Amino acid sequence: MATGAIQASVSAPLPAAEQWSSERALYQSAKSELATGAGQRYSEMRAQLAHYPLRIDLDLAVNLGQLHQMKASEAREFLNQARGTPLASRFLVAYLRHKAQDGRWKSFLGAIDTPPEMPELQCYYYRALLATGKTEPAFKGASKLWNVGYSQDSACDPLFSAWMAQGGPDDDLIWSRALNAFDAKNGYLIRYVKRFASNELQLDLDELAVVYQRPSRVEGDHHSHRPRHGDILMAGVARLAQLNPQRAYHALLALTEDHSLSDAQVESAKSDIARHSLFAKRSPAPEAWVTQQVAALRRDKLTVIWLRNAIAESEWQAVQQGLQWLSDGLRSQDRWTYWDARSREALFVEGSGALFGKLASQRSFHGFLAAERIAQPYQLNEMKPSVESAELSGSIWLGAARAQELLALGLREEAKEQWQHTLNQANFSGQMTLGMIALQRGWSDFGVDAAITGGNWDRLDLRFPYAFWKEFQSAAKDTEQDPFALIALARRESGLNPLARSKVGARGLMQLMPATARSVAKENGVSYRGVRTLYDPQVSIAFGTSYYAGLVERYDGNRVKALAAYNAGPSRVSRWLSDSQSVDQWVDSLPFAETREYVQAVLTYRVIYRLRAGEPAMLLTQGERDELY
Repeated sequence: MATGAIQASVSAPLPAAEQWSSERALYQSAKSELATGAGQRYSEMRAQLAHYPLRIDLDLAVNLGQLHQMKASEAREFLNQARGTPLASRFLVAYLRHKAQDGRWKSFLGAIDTPPEMPELQCYYYRALLATGKTEPAFKGASKLWNVGYSQDSACDPLFSAWMAQGGPDDDLIWSRALNAFDAKNGYLIRYVKRFASNELQLDLDELAVVYQRPSRVEGDHHSHRPRHGDILMAGVARLAQLNPQRAYHALLALTEDHSLSDAQVESAKSDIARHSLFAKRSPAPEAWVTQQVAALRRDKLTVIWLRNAIAESEWQAVQQGLQWLSDGLRSQDRWTYWDARSREALFVEGSGALFGKLASQRSFHGFLAAERIAQPYQLNEMKPSVESAELSGSIWLGAARAQELLALGLREEAKEQWQHTLNQANFSGQMTLGMIALQRGWSDFGVDAAITGGNWDRLDLRFPYAFWKEFQSAAKDTEQDPFALIALARRESGLNPLARSKVGARGLMQLMPATARSVAKENGVSYRGVRTLYDPQVSIAFGTSYYAGLVERYDGNRVKALAAYNAGPSRVSRWLSDSQSVDQWVDSLPFAETREYVQAVLTYRVIYRLRAGEPAMLLTQGERDELY
């Protein structure tokens, strides 16, 4: 089953991929042989791969086929061998599931020292404790798993049944879960937990369910001395605030006069009403009241929303006022330093020049805006690569070697997983060494990962590689676009990972949705051969560039609008435009945080790419600065 532990020299450079070509071929043969059974021929091949980085993958395949008879001690031995690879967690999940489903609880517990992170495996863990006589911690775990606003994994059902048979949740825990369900918008669960409640609590749960369905019920006069009545009212106010902040405001005023509510409950309700009012196009709470709450609560998230509204409306005195409500850490960020200077300038208040001057030394969107405003050159503040050691030690060496071999075998996604796993284990020095290796070997997105994981924002050589540069230049020439704008867009979209896929299904370097790709292909009279082709860098760049160029043309050359549309869609951009805001106001008050950050990032990245290539750069064109949005 298990084999000798993985070892690397104490400190060693990473060999070139060519040095493992013969072992790589043997590894592939061993995989094929293993598919027919781990016989003598396979054993001989495996013995010859004692120092090959992917040997543990073969051992994983063998062990997954022998889970039924594997002892906990053998599982631990393999986990120790697989340390430093993602294979360890993959194996552990498979082992624990198998032992749980077999009811071999001692073997389950013998393989781990602490509860697993996956909810399903946590359910099995507490069932294992229960089966081995550890009733108290098992039921304590059951109560924690049960108290959520959603249906728990079905693996918990036997645990919950045993817990219920011994008393189960008390009324306080049932009420807590009902409130969690209310917050999670799970009306079914509010009704479900009623079956476990006392007669008295059932009345409260009935009322909570009614308020969930009709939050306007809290607007009536409902005097009650029941201890949970305040929870019901505040839950209803919070839900009503989502639908009609103005009505929620009036309800809260009446309730605070008639009911004994805690300060924390009232404060939370005020925050909810104020937040939804700031987003509401109709029926907000009174503006003066909202401002009063923002000032009193001093919650950064709420203050930022209020400030964005003030910026959008050119209410510069309000901006100056709101900046004082931010925490010191947030107020010192480039964005808010810029708006401090910008609002001072608009109000003819002293200090704007000094603030712009200070900010112009920063490498950021707002730093570059400030530099343009006072006609100063952009500052890159780049950290030049030091002569880092090319040597890696222990599991970090192994992880880099495994990533290299997986790439050589064409297994890019597996290589990416291993690379990130290794970066997470490495210290800062190791992360930068890994980044240097990635840069030298042309693994552009791996170098980006190294800089980001290490938080080394000044290593621009790692963060902004010129990956697929010929393809970007070719696409730019065909569409009369700036190649630096295209690579900046891809850098933001995918981190230059050609196999990137978003949660919503966007694919490839340029993160195109399949429907968008089909539309682009049709408009350009070219064939579209399915979603897999979007992982081809040349196809992704060609289609993405064509789509971006069409947006630039649609908005008469305005890249700011085009980028917002590339991220959020042209229909949303049409709704967001009012022909009343300057470019900096519009970008910083876009409703979607993702779109705000996206537009700022791509424009900034383009400047960085151009300056690093020795090309002149402007953050915004004169037309983009002059236009109203």
